[in-house]
Amino acid sequence: MEFANLTGRVEPRISSRHSMLVNSLFKGRSISIQAISETRAEQAGNYRLLHNENLTESILIDEITSRCSKAVIGHSVLCLHDTSEANFFHHSGRLQADTGLGPIDASGNQGIGFKIHNSIVLDSKSLYPYGISNIKIWTRDKDNPSKNRDNQTIPVKDKESIKWQEGCNASEEILKAATSIIHIQDREGDIYDQILDFKNDNKIFHIIRLRFNRMTENGERIFKRLEHTEVIGQYELAVNADSHGKRKKRVAVMEVKILTTTVQRPERAMKDLAPQTQTITIVETKEINPPPHIDPLHWMLITSCKVNTLEDALQIISWYEARWSIEEFYRILKKENFDIESSELETGWSLRKLSIMTMDTCIKIFQIMFCRELIPEEETLESISSFSEDELDCLSHLNKKYNGNTLKQQNPYKEKTIQWVVWILSRMGGWKGYASQRIAGATTILRGLQRFYEVYAGWAIAKDVCTR
Repeated sequence: MEFANLTGRVEPRISSRHSMLVNSLFKGRSISIQAISETRAEQAGNYRLLHNENLTESILIDEITSRCSKAVIGHSVLCLHDTSEANFFHHSGRLQADTGLGPIDASGNQGIGFKIHNSIVLDSKSLYPYGISNIKIWTRDKDNPSKNRDNQTIPVKDKESIKWQEGCNASEEILKAATSIIHIQDREGDIYDQILDFKNDNKIFHIIRLRFNRMTENGERIFKRLEHTEVIGQYELAVNADSHGKRKKRVAVMEVKILTTTVQRPERAMKDLAPQTQTITIVETKEINPPPHIDPLHWMLITSCKVNTLEDALQIISWYEARWSIEEFYRILKKENFDIESSELETGWSLRKLSIMTMDTCIKIFQIMFCRELIPEEETLESISSFSEDELDCLSHLNKKYNGNTLKQQNPYKEKTIQWVVWILSRMGGWKGYASQRIAGATTILRGLQRFYEVYAGWAIAKDVCTR
């Protein structure tokens, strides 16, 4: 696992302090500079770093994306795009004015913060998270004129929605050494201009969830044509229960349709746009046996990939399902673990830079979670993680504590493999250890990792005292 290294981009002192802060974020699982700094001097140094004008957002982003660029060489990748926002409305009184913050959608349009558009890269076969190919952070004008204009007649290049095409273009430059790039976007990416921009180069593809019931070449709307399209097959989809009890675990029977067509220019769109784009395919998958009073699962996916068979369609659906990764990414960043919106920093510029560093940390967490399942048991942890020998020694002692009385509750993995470590962290996070129980999720593992570093701090002090 490679941690941030700004060597060559900034002076060595700043690079060293930056590496220390990123490591502290990873170990501390907290956005609080005070909480992750072990000494007052370290705390002061971290604050100075975040306020240092020589450490710019572009330098941080370039370092993150360059690592991703190297990692994807020779691989086929999924590029997941999505937008979120950081809202600091509840402690806006202590924020300095005109320091990189502005109005956002939250809190009844009274929020203050910044918008984030990310592109996360996964391997198209294994779904291993290679990194981040694009980060865009921006603020809106205080007058927010977009609320008082007819957005449908304004060119996309003059609207906030240009972020979807810009994210693709920026990512394609970073990922140019990949063998193929499949862009995946939710409904907001259903933009006519972007459909016009689909490439037919057998390297760059798109999968976008349909939002608009567009007119097709024969004068019928997409929804109507799909109604009369023949079902080509079915498959079963395991639906997990949600944590709030609103959705029960079930197996959904899904039917699949394929429609190949072209779409016409929206009636109110700019007239200089082409009236008709190249051929696209729509893959529809819909649940046919939903429980009573439950809306059926239903996706309609626009794609530039070639889809001729049920197997092709199932691959498109599977790739789209990988979107949960970027949703989980934002959940870890904003709510369940780091809670970026609770940061005590007082300037928008420092909050933005800290957010970028934390995004990099979230990717590293994803890599640990992935490795727990797919890396061979015989591969030692030193080759895939950042745990020190001293930390592994502490984990060995903790493993004895968390092994249960029965064989089913004992750590089944080889010592010092990633699976062995994650089993311990899961137990420390509250997982019970039964094979019949669902594997621990991100929140449980991160809770355990945070608990581990709390224990390790005391363990290291005690060990130091005993060796004197």
